[in-house]
Amino acid sequence: MVRTPLKATFVRQGIWRSELLAVIALLAFVGLVVAVDITFQPSLGGIMLLLVGLVLAVVPAALWLIFFYLQDRLEPEPIGDVARQFLIGAALAGAFGIPLLTQVIRVQDWLYRDTNSLLFGSLLTGAVESFMIYATVRYFMFHSPEFDERTDGVVYGTAAGLGLATATNLQFILANGGSALGVGEIYVAEVALAHAAFGGLLGYFLGRAKLEREPSWWLAAGFGLTALLSASCEILRGQLESGSISFGSAARLPSVTGLLLAGGLAIIVTLIVAVLVNRDVARSQRGEAMPPDADAQIGDRQANWAVLAVFGLLALIGLVGWNSVTHGTTSFAIDGIQGAYPAAYTAATGDDELLRVSDALGGGSSFVIRSIPLASGQDAKSIATQLAGERGTDSSFYRVTESAEQPVSNAPALRQRFAFVDTGALVGATPQVVEGINYIITIGGRAVVVTMTASSAEINQAEPLFEQFVQSLKLS
Repeated sequence: MVRTPLKATFVRQGIWRSELLAVIALLAFVGLVVAVDITFQPSLGGIMLLLVGLVLAVVPAALWLIFFYLQDRLEPEPIGDVARQFLIGAALAGAFGIPLLTQVIRVQDWLYRDTNSLLFGSLLTGAVESFMIYATVRYFMFHSPEFDERTDGVVYGTAAGLGLATATNLQFILANGGSALGVGEIYVAEVALAHAAFGGLLGYFLGRAKLEREPSWWLAAGFGLTALLSASCEILRGQLESGSISFGSAARLPSVTGLLLAGGLAIIVTLIVAVLVNRDVARSQRGEAMPPDADAQIGDRQANWAVLAVFGLLALIGLVGWNSVTHGTTSFAIDGIQGAYPAAYTAATGDDELLRVSDALGGGSSFVIRSIPLASGQDAKSIATQLAGERGTDSSFYRVTESAEQPVSNAPALRQRFAFVDTGALVGATPQVVEGINYIITIGGRAVVVTMTASSAEINQAEPLFEQFVQSLKLS
C-alpha cells in the first residue's frame, strides 16, 4: 500500500513571509542596538555585562519564533513540535557539537592560522554543525505524523539551526563573561542567520526525502551541499572580517560585513527554497511527483547510512587537515643549525637573531635562536648572566626560577626557566607576566641561545611544542 501524505500539495506562503520578516526584524534590531551603543556608549561590567550578553544571545531565536507564531494562527502547525526541535538542536549542540569543536579539536585556536587551516577547519566545522541540524530533525521528528508537508522540513530545520546558533552564542557569552552591546549583537546575529539559513536548506532535502520517492543518495547529497556551503560561508566570513570580538563597551562602530553576508545569505536561501518547494508542490498537484513506496523504511535507512557516510568522509578530511595544521612542521637550516618548528608559527626574524617564529594567531608564544660568540673563559653560565642583564634592562622583575644542565644535540647546554613582567609601555598594553625557557648551548666557540617566551596563560600549551623544537635541532 502506497502512503500518500494528505497535505503534501498545500502551498503555505505564510512560512516564507515569516522567514523573511524575521530576517528583516533581526537586522533592524541589530541596527537599533548598535545605534544605542554608539550614541550612549554604556559601560557594562560584572553581572550586568553577562546578563546583557545572555539576552542578546537569545533574541534572534525569539524573533523568529514570534513571527512563526503569528503566522501559525492562520496556517496551524504544532508550535510544540517547533519549540521541541529548537530545544533538541540546542541540547545536541551543547552536549556534543560545541564541546567536540571547541574543547577536543579546539578549532578556534588554529582556524585562521593560514589558508590550509581555514579550509580544513571550515570543512570540519560545517560538517559537524550540519550533522547537529540533521540529527535533530532526522532522529527526533522525521517519522512524526505531523511531518506531512514539504514546508515542515524547512520549519523544523530552521528551528534546529536556531537551536544550534543559540547554544553557540550562549557558550560564547558565558565563556567570555559577556559582550559589548553592538559588537556582541552583530556576532550573535551572524551566527543565527547563517545557521537558520542552512537549517532551512537541509530541511528542504529532508522534506523531499520524507514526502517523495527519492534515491538513497538524495539526502546525502543535500547534507553534503549544506556542509560545503556552511564551510564556504565560514571561509568568506573569515576573509571579510578580521580581529576579535570586543568585551565591555564598544569604542568604535563595529564591522558589519559578516552580518551583511549572513543576512543576504538567509534571504537568498529562503527565496531559493521557497521557489523549490512551490515547484515541488506544483509537480505533486500535476501527479508528477511520486510518493514513497510501501517499503519506504528501507529507503529511509539507506538514505540515513548514506548521510552518515558523507558526514564521516567530510569529518575525516577535516581531521586529517587538523592533524596537519596542529602537528605539521616547517624545516629550516641556517648558520650550521638545522631543525623544524611548528607549521602554525610564522617567521619574524630580527636583525640580531638567526631565527624567530611566533604563534601570532594563537597564544602569542615565540621561539628564538641567537648566536653569541664566546670570549676567552666564557661558558654557558656567563652567557646566562649576560642575558639576565639584558632582559633586566628591557623588562621588570626578571627572575631565573630553575637552572640545570641538559645537553642538546650531543652538545653541553644549560636549561633555564625564567619569568618577567612585560610592562607594555611601548605599545600602551596592559602589563603581563611572561614566562620562558632558555637553552644555552656551547659549541664551536659560540653559544647558541634557544629561547621560548609565552604568557602565563599559554605557557603550558607552548612548552611541549618548544621541547619538540629543541629536540629537532642539529648543530654543527
